[in-house]
Amino acid sequence: MPTRSELDAALARYPEALSLRANASKTSADLVQLDSWYRTDLRSEVHRRRATSEDGAKPQSWLSRDELSKLMQWKLARGKWRPRLQDMVGTNAPEVIRASTSTASVNDDHEAALKKLSKLKAVGPATASAILALWYPDSEPFMSDEGLDYAAALGPGDSGKKLKRDYTVKAWGTYKEEMLDRKEREKWDSVEELEKALYSWAVLRKYGSEEGGSATKEEVSADEASPAKGRKRGAEPVPVAVSSENKKRKSS
Repeated sequence: MPTRSELDAALARYPEALSLRANASKTSADLVQLDSWYRTDLRSEVHRRRATSEDGAKPQSWLSRDELSKLMQWKLARGKWRPRLQDMVGTNAPEVIRASTSTASVNDDHEAALKKLSKLKAVGPATASAILALWYPDSEPFMSDEGLDYAAALGPGDSGKKLKRDYTVKAWGTYKEEMLDRKEREKWDSVEELEKALYSWAVLRKYGSEEGGSATKEEVSADEASPAKGRKRGAEPVPVAVSSENKKRKSS
């Protein structure tokens, strides 16, 4: 588990980490621009909609189909590219996306909101958490691979990757609890800041630095190999367990 000082140093190098990831794979080539769009343009737009909404007792926000598709592109470019998810998310009807995201945006029960969003095609808890993080960056962490590896379900002193990644509502709840706990203990400004630090720390460890070189294309290709057939259509993938004790794949 990285220390606060290590994460502070990694957070300062977050732009470098994005560039390293973007240069490591052609499917991540637009990551720098996508990350800026997600954190600035899209967030500003969804908050503008909430501020100007006139529907119902609570001001609503929502996403368009194009925005949801681009958000999926950002998520996949940041991690492992799965073209089937990118294609499938675009099959959701625009009115269904708007209704689902509008309803979720005013639900004070964020677990219920996550479940509502996860009913959209190709949207699982991880992608749904990215939508919640748009609205609540202080308290709703994006459920990234790096966050799960180095924050969720790990005890003090653990080095990370002790347990396999699990993309379920239950795992999301544990992840959120761990991230909020670490935010309070280490006095982070937001869980978004903490997740960015964890992501940067993991990417810099994997790829090195812009000056010192990065992983080979062969290593990247192996890391981004297509998942095995047979997974439930539209579900978030669950990577193979890291521990040798449990090598089964769990569908979500």
